[in-house]
Amino acid sequence: MKLNILFVDDDENILASFRSMLHAMRKVWTCQFASSAEEGLRKIRAAPFDVVVADMRMPHMDGIEMLEIVERESPDTVRIILSGYSERQSLLNSTKYAHQFLTKPCSSSCLVDVIRRVVRLRHILTEKKVRAAVTRIGTLPALPEMFLQITEELNNVEPDLKRIGDLARRDPGISATLLKVVNSSFFGFYETVSDPSRAAVLLGTEILKGLVLGVNFLRQLDVDPLGGYSVEKLWGHSLQVGYYAKTIAAMESKDSVFVDNCFVAGLLHDIGKLVFVTSMSDLYAKVLSLVRSEGGPVVGAEGKALGTTHAEIGAYLMALWGFDEAVVEGIYCHHAIRKCGGGISVGHIVHVANVLQHELAPQQSAYAFSEMDMDGLEAVGLSERIDAWRERCIEYTGD
Repeated sequence: MKLNILFVDDDENILASFRSMLHAMRKVWTCQFASSAEEGLRKIRAAPFDVVVADMRMPHMDGIEMLEIVERESPDTVRIILSGYSERQSLLNSTKYAHQFLTKPCSSSCLVDVIRRVVRLRHILTEKKVRAAVTRIGTLPALPEMFLQITEELNNVEPDLKRIGDLARRDPGISATLLKVVNSSFFGFYETVSDPSRAAVLLGTEILKGLVLGVNFLRQLDVDPLGGYSVEKLWGHSLQVGYYAKTIAAMESKDSVFVDNCFVAGLLHDIGKLVFVTSMSDLYAKVLSLVRSEGGPVVGAEGKALGTTHAEIGAYLMALWGFDEAVVEGIYCHHAIRKCGGGISVGHIVHVANVLQHELAPQQSAYAFSEMDMDGLEAVGLSERIDAWRERCIEYTGD
């Protein structure tokens, strides 16, 4: 079935460029065009659209105002906003009405790739309970400027890896983390790396983005209202899960992209908890109180108290911020691997790595944790591999 896509921009030249760009997609996409927000809304009310792409700056009604109405009237439509780079940070932090952000001008390949990716992730981006939770968040966590600069560089036709490394070098916290990770035995480099720029190049851009995001989130946290909640332990756990996920993935696949995605998803699998702590601390305090009084894993208490979980919120934000869909799906499924597709996936790997880390480092918390989903693993032929994975992870525990 063809996708129905609507482009809205008051500049007829830009609409013409979209028509030209997307001519090659005419067999799989039906594209319509509107020169104002009002015209766009009339089209949406007349027929369903899978995706709407709207310019930020339009007269009478801007793109965000339009997408707010689309969110209310057509919640299953994926919403993309076009903006200038200087506007992107404020949009990312403040809007709840766009699922993805594109910086103008964008190439046809970038536009097509983004639309394809958000459509594949539509089940996460438009999930009702996640939308309800995001609505309750006053302001989304701020993306670090370094992350945006790295992403901007990666969007160039020929990214400059040296510049990316130099960006990382400017931040002592990022530099220290990069050097710790790159010199870990989990990565198996035979040389000792002392230059953050060299570390950034060796680790690769997706891992670098994950580390930058994680470290900067920690700086934003104010956990005083949560009575002893330890950010350091959470980050230590997340880093170790990333290591374990990479180790397990390398045992099962020679695909370096898959292995890297497992590390990034493991590193960021609990990013939704950081969102809850920073943006919904009052509500999350009730979650922690529920866990302490009734027992059971945190993810179950989140579902009861918030209607959604850190896995679902984390996946939503990773999709919003443009991470690879395998990473997004891995975060989304790490507590619910039966949502994963057939065969071994990032979600299966992160689920096992998370459970093994809690098992092998039980002193980190008094909370109860989710158990290994043996039936879910057996369904994809992975249950017999757990002992071998555990033994390999034990070798690295404490690294």
